[in-house]
Amino acid sequence: MDFSLRYLVRKTVRPRNNLRTNTAMWLCVLAAFSTTLPTVSGEIFTLSAPDEHISVRLRGTAFIPCWLTPSMDAEGLEVRWYRPKTFDNPVLLYRDKQIQKASQLAQYMGRTSLGLREAKSEGLKGGDVTLKLVNVTLTDEGEYVCCVGRDQGYEIAVVFLKVTVLGSPPLMSAVRTEDGSVNVSCVSQGWKPRPALLWSNGSQTLQPGGQLYSSDAHGLVSVQSWILSSSSSAPWVSCFLGLPEGDEREGRVDLHNLPALPDNQIINYSDPLQAAVIILALLLLIAASIIGVLLYRRRGSGKKSNYLPEEGMNNEEAHPLLSTDMVDIETMRQDGVDVTLDTNAAPPYLKVTPNGKAVRDNIDPCPPEEHLYILGTCGFTSGCRAYWEVKLCNNNYEDNNALEVKESWWVGVARSSVKRRGPATPSTGFWFLSSEKEKVLRLNTSPNILLPAIPRPQTLGVYLDYDKGELSFINVDDKKYIVTMATVFTGEVFPLFNPGRGDTGPMRILNIPKTDAVNVPVAKPEAYKSITETPLEQSEMETLLPDNNHSNVKT
Repeated sequence: MDFSLRYLVRKTVRPRNNLRTNTAMWLCVLAAFSTTLPTVSGEIFTLSAPDEHISVRLRGTAFIPCWLTPSMDAEGLEVRWYRPKTFDNPVLLYRDKQIQKASQLAQYMGRTSLGLREAKSEGLKGGDVTLKLVNVTLTDEGEYVCCVGRDQGYEIAVVFLKVTVLGSPPLMSAVRTEDGSVNVSCVSQGWKPRPALLWSNGSQTLQPGGQLYSSDAHGLVSVQSWILSSSSSAPWVSCFLGLPEGDEREGRVDLHNLPALPDNQIINYSDPLQAAVIILALLLLIAASIIGVLLYRRRGSGKKSNYLPEEGMNNEEAHPLLSTDMVDIETMRQDGVDVTLDTNAAPPYLKVTPNGKAVRDNIDPCPPEEHLYILGTCGFTSGCRAYWEVKLCNNNYEDNNALEVKESWWVGVARSSVKRRGPATPSTGFWFLSSEKEKVLRLNTSPNILLPAIPRPQTLGVYLDYDKGELSFINVDDKKYIVTMATVFTGEVFPLFNPGRGDTGPMRILNIPKTDAVNVPVAKPEAYKSITETPLEQSEMETLLPDNNHSNVKT
């Protein structure tokens, strides 16, 4: 139900122009003592606004509704939107049939206009005086006063704007205990308001062992939760967080192949108090260590934080774990490198084009105990920032039936000393994002972190900042971050590619256009080409065509 405030202050003498602002203010303030309604061309109107608050995502666009009832032309009226106690410095002032900017609050300059409360609205002509506010910040939350009329009478309505923030993707970790149970923790930061949290193993909802909430100085909420689960009951556990408005995050952790706790860290669950204390300490330790080693977040070089710094805040306080989803691809391409596969070191289980730009699985099967991968020729060390792109679908080829869209792959970096057998984790010199036939993206952390709700990219961008210890993965087609791994690199690392066992679709390295980048990697490319794909040579097509008897089973 809408509410209306009906006010009027009669004036027998029209005020001078230099007193107009103060007069309008007092007309709005004194309106509460009136019972007569203002008019437009002799027609009586009231001012209406929603009962409920208006909710908008941080950095989004808000439409704060306000309209005349009955509908009538408001082009000749004064429309003033202001925050409490800021009447003289409005958010927006429409007077004399134009927007007046002289007295506008500085923080709203360039961000406000008159909008439409619905698609079929006629705007001012139909009495719609809705405020449009773009690039919403945390400080924009609160009351907004809509004041409409003329010198003979004004009406006001108050609307509350609520700003919500989608927190960081859940940071998941799991440790096996002595009795075979698994202690799974979930950490997420930067929510507003406090999110609901739900644990699940796919078949049933799980009861958490504990849950902690905390708020920072800006009102952003962090949540930490943990459970004890049986690894035999389900292959994975998920942590789901959501806001009342429908925004949500989900993280999963694979419960297979988890390391057991050392003897001196075995938890005695027979003592509830000891268990609670140790679990809490373990959770905080895990969260602190993983956040230091792997910041599971959507961030990368050159992008902006999801909220504007408040006055008096330093730069560090202005960059929490949440950030904009959009990517400035062109800025990243300034650090573009010409990546070529090391054909001389290619294993017999791979087919590589002569120019070293494309690779796929060969008919010769790779032993199941060995990793199927090939490195690039250019290495990166301290002082390097590098960006490259990999095509993971065949929509640029003439015969779309000749090559399959890729389902299985690894893309990332690795040290030249990595082994083809044994664990492929950061501790052994591997850092990569992988895709599986189950349409799940996975980081090769220990334990693995699954990204089940993120769509498989057709073109994957990789951005390496060696000194920051960050490796970012980007969906180039959507211009959005997938995830960033934060670690400490040691020694020289090289681009890593694994086309997937039995996956006949190729991986193709795209060429990045040459730029005058300030931070040129150590392995500066000799030549750059257009970012657009060029057709494969006939010999390259023949190299990558699937074999009739090629197995299509992926491992």
